[in-house]
Amino acid sequence: MVVGESLIKVTPPTRRLASDGNIRHSSRMATDAINPLLAEPADMAGGLSKRVLRFFKAQMEDWYDVCRHLSAWEERHLLDQPAAEQLAEHERLLDELERVGRWMSLVTQSRDFPDRATAELVALTLQELQDRRALWHGNVPKERREEILRSVFHES
Repeated sequence: MVVGESLIKVTPPTRRLASDGNIRHSSRMATDAINPLLAEPADMAGGLSKRVLRFFKAQMEDWYDVCRHLSAWEERHLLDQPAAEQLAEHERLLDELERVGRWMSLVTQSRDFPDRATAELVALTLQELQDRRALWHGNVPKERREEILRSVFHES
């Protein structure tokens, strides 16, 4: 190696097309993808609905996971004399979760939505969020609130 010589050859940038025709198939590419130019419209539509349902269910599961973790947040921030700013933050969290839940519900309550279990999970989770709002921000009597908290957080 000659001292002072670079190991990397620097060439000035040239204008190129996005595709130069040297693209090859990779084994990592999806094998179930449909080439819209070769597929029949009926094939594309069937595959499309399956993909949309799969993506929807993934998004619903993300939303559901956040809803499930709300109990831990409530335990850390609201159980022992919550401050006004913590209650306000909780209300903002509920607003966001309920908003997304209503979007999910619009889809799952359609007569032709194919997954009844997912539809039921969305409905139950949305109801639970509404119950949490009533518990923390509504007019639930103190004794009833404490009873509910004991059952939710398994405290005796």
